[in-house]
Amino acid sequence: MVKGGKLKGYCQTRWMTAFNCVSSVLRCEEALKNIANNNPDYLKQNIKEIITRRFFMNAEELQLILKPIKEAIKYLEMKNATLANCFLQLIKLFYSIKNLSETHTTFRQQCIKAFNKRWTQFDFRLYMLAYLLHPLYRGKGFQNQVCRKVVYWAIENIWIKMGGEENFSSKLIGQIAAFRDNLPPYNDEFISKYYTVERWWNYVEQDEGEENFIQQLALKVFSITPHNAGCERIFSVMGWYMNKRRTRLSINHLQNLTKLHTYYVSNAKTELKYTAKDMNAKNDEEFYQLVRNGIYQNINDEIEEEEFDGEDEDYDDTEDELVDIDEYEKFGYKNNDNVLQSENYFNFVLRELVELLKLQEPQKNY
Repeated sequence: MVKGGKLKGYCQTRWMTAFNCVSSVLRCEEALKNIANNNPDYLKQNIKEIITRRFFMNAEELQLILKPIKEAIKYLEMKNATLANCFLQLIKLFYSIKNLSETHTTFRQQCIKAFNKRWTQFDFRLYMLAYLLHPLYRGKGFQNQVCRKVVYWAIENIWIKMGGEENFSSKLIGQIAAFRDNLPPYNDEFISKYYTVERWWNYVEQDEGEENFIQQLALKVFSITPHNAGCERIFSVMGWYMNKRRTRLSINHLQNLTKLHTYYVSNAKTELKYTAKDMNAKNDEEFYQLVRNGIYQNINDEIEEEEFDGEDEDYDDTEDELVDIDEYEKFGYKNNDNVLQSENYFNFVLRELVELLKLQEPQKNY
């Protein structure tokens, strides 16, 4: 019996299933080797040839890259996710790629190239601003001058457009500097169990008569929802209703069905009490979770079938989807596929960043 379960398959359009597939292979390493040694007839020849330590080392390297991607996708679907949280997951992925073994040169270069391509596809300056203004992160690990560039960019592209006067920009810079140095009134500890980022910033108060410019900027940045998971979930529900089962639903009827579905999923505890009168508190939670999972499972199955049908489609990016590299270079760094672009912005030697990411410190070569 293999702890954690048997081998699992994967879907090409779902990163989580790819990670689960690789993890299941690593879990079954000893079992596969035992079968190859004791019952070789049960395995095909091509499988027996690849069951080597080198193969599983390669799988470990792949898992190292897939894990932060899986965590990032999972984190993005949380209701309280912010741009700063998303950016932190990106930093973790960068760190994983940076620490890939030098023996896998081709794989490492491909990862760097893919990472750099995605890095330039979104406005990372906004994400870095959110990372700077998050009370838990406070821009930890920034290279020299990066914080200054991010702040100046924010003043020009966000603060002034919010109606902030240019004359007060120096006060905003001073407040950001005090916040980053953990000085009053920004020295309260951020505990995610009790605070959301918005609640923490609303709690911050300046001295009487002093404008709280940094609070206004922070609340503006953290009001941005970094994902469309809620919309996608509704679209999935509506697509399930409007599939081949029913093609003549009116818009009003479809809207009412979707509202009912959302209501019963959100209020399962109150609406389905009659089915769980004798269940204790722990079993209640398990039961209601099963209800939610069961409702969405059929929908997800439908989606996966459609995805498998369309796997032959070309998902390559077009030139229109890429950002203007010239604009990217104006921020101070050239595009280079041989080096991770994020190295221009972060210093992973700093202990504070290593502790923040809960990563092992890089080993020194003596």
